[in-house]
Amino acid sequence: MVESFDAGGVACHVLVDGGRTVSPRFVFRGYDDDVHGPFVREWLDDEGKLAGRFAALLIESSDGHVLIDAGLGGFADDLDGGHVHEELDALGVRPWDIRTVVITHGHADHVGGLLGPRKDPAFPDARHVIHRVEADYWASEGAGELPDDAGAPALAVLHALLQADLLDLISADLDVATGVHAVEAPGHTPGHLAVVVNDALLWAGDAVISPLNAPHPEWVSAADMDGPANEATRRSLFARAADERLVFAASHLPVAGSIVRDGDAYALVER
Repeated sequence: MVESFDAGGVACHVLVDGGRTVSPRFVFRGYDDDVHGPFVREWLDDEGKLAGRFAALLIESSDGHVLIDAGLGGFADDLDGGHVHEELDALGVRPWDIRTVVITHGHADHVGGLLGPRKDPAFPDARHVIHRVEADYWASEGAGELPDDAGAPALAVLHALLQADLLDLISADLDVATGVHAVEAPGHTPGHLAVVVNDALLWAGDAVISPLNAPHPEWVSAADMDGPANEATRRSLFARAADERLVFAASHLPVAGSIVRDGDAYALVER
């Protein structure tokens, strides 16, 4: 079921692409049961794993529908994923209704759904926005050398969008549609973006992947390419959400909530 909420008069819908369970050693790099365990154990299932989800965001901007990421699409393989298009269909939204796509970053669970079955753009009438640093990274030799061919989905998407002349590169914070503001949030990947909607909602992408990142922003994940940079980004996003009283949500967080200050850290309070 699609979770919907209001962002200062703008309707937003969390589109759940799928779910999986992962080891806490992936979510918290350098996991030490003596350090992390007292906080993490209550979140573990019977197999000692953490539940997670893949999600995108649909925004009903006055300029037309804006989509933040698009899930795994055809790159789901044996994972439970690739359901963003079904979620859009349930809302009565067709691919040609999407006017703007913001790509927070190039990981497969965010870009896979941007390709159709023939590897052409799934949203043919949308401008696709990505940070220039992010695009450059996924087109680089370094990304091509990642294990398990992890850079292939992003490279395929970038190629398809460039061929169709649907890709816009940005180099700073930018209003990408009325009430939709892309914010530089590097660390998880070099050019990762977050999004603020109508000064009411902050969508953190993958800068924050666990509710425990609020009280422990220094606990970075194995997937964060630059841990110290992502910690700084988290603290900045948490501070903004707390000070401006924004609804806080993210791709892998199980719930949306509000951020409150707690000493030198923060707490995520469910809505």
